[in-house]
Amino acid sequence: MVGEALAKSPEVAAARAEEAGAQGVLEADGRWVRENPQLEVEYGTDAVTQDQGERRLSVALSQQLQVAGQRGSRVERAEAALAAAQARRRGVELRVAREAANAAAEWVRREAHLRVSDEALTAARALEEATARRFAAGDVAELERNAAALERARAEARSAQARAALGVARAELNRLLGRPAREGLTLALETVALTGELAVEAPEVEAAQAEAEAARAEEKLLRRERIPDPTVSLGYERESRLEEHATGPDVHTGSMVVARLSVPLPLWNRNQGELAAARARLAAREAERESREREVEAERESARENYEAARSAEAALTAALPGIERNLSLVQRAYEVGEVGLDALLLARDRAYAARGEAIDAVAEFAQARAALLRASGRLPTGEVPR
Repeated sequence: MVGEALAKSPEVAAARAEEAGAQGVLEADGRWVRENPQLEVEYGTDAVTQDQGERRLSVALSQQLQVAGQRGSRVERAEAALAAAQARRRGVELRVAREAANAAAEWVRREAHLRVSDEALTAARALEEATARRFAAGDVAELERNAAALERARAEARSAQARAALGVARAELNRLLGRPAREGLTLALETVALTGELAVEAPEVEAAQAEAEAARAEEKLLRRERIPDPTVSLGYERESRLEEHATGPDVHTGSMVVARLSVPLPLWNRNQGELAAARARLAAREAERESREREVEAERESARENYEAARSAEAALTAALPGIERNLSLVQRAYEVGEVGLDALLLARDRAYAARGEAIDAVAEFAQARAALLRASGRLPTGEVPR
């Protein structure tokens, strides 16, 4: 169920796409040469002016080089961004998995409530028929017949409400599973509580830490980019020009290989604005990281308390059910032999069905508290509860 929800979730797909994009950025930033080479071709002629045969051709290939270690800082930034994307993806997966586990527990709860409501309706109808026969025979008063009819009407209302609630829960779970809203489900609550996953750090904290590292690497990169990047070029020049000699004018042709080096002078632009913004982002990311750590610690402690309370409640209410059922059976027999009246029977039934409902709620709430604790511990709801 959890695996199906993760496979069909658009949010998980989006988070995985973001992670793939961060992986692509890392691969691109890992290149040793970042800028493309530049090819320059120049040709000059006097054909449209003096037409004395002068020609000039030059071809040069230039490449900008980064000599201040910018590649290392870019790789650090990209690795931190990838780590943050991976943590966010895990966070989305954990949230979607918890939502699916909660929806499954809710669906099981509503299905169990519907079974109890239908059972109560069947019993109420049988009681109404029996009371009507006894009233016709003169064994009971009209008051009891009317009370039985009222109990049947209440049972019908509760059954209708339980059926509607089950439909809502089914639609929500099917939405998370990527299925049609009215598709049937077959699920046992135990499937929400399998065993087997090791603990990991809370993804919110991991993402905040990675984003702080990315901001720190960005600030380092901007500081290194203040060092000018030289551009080296290698070219070939060929020139034909008219020269005067004693024997007369002659066209002289010459060629040479030219090497150039250019370095920008960082006089006005030294990344002042970008550095100030990067330092501010770094301070903000550090504050966010500290905030996430506090939130996760508080969430984990709260989830642990809720889990222990839900476990105790589930155990207590489940253990009390046999005694309640026994009391209902005894009152039912006493009513059949005329030892108690209808009010006592209806009261016993109300208590029994209320106890069943509370036990059903306790089981579902225990499953949801367990999923919340695992989520706060950075685990899928199919993991073991941490001690």
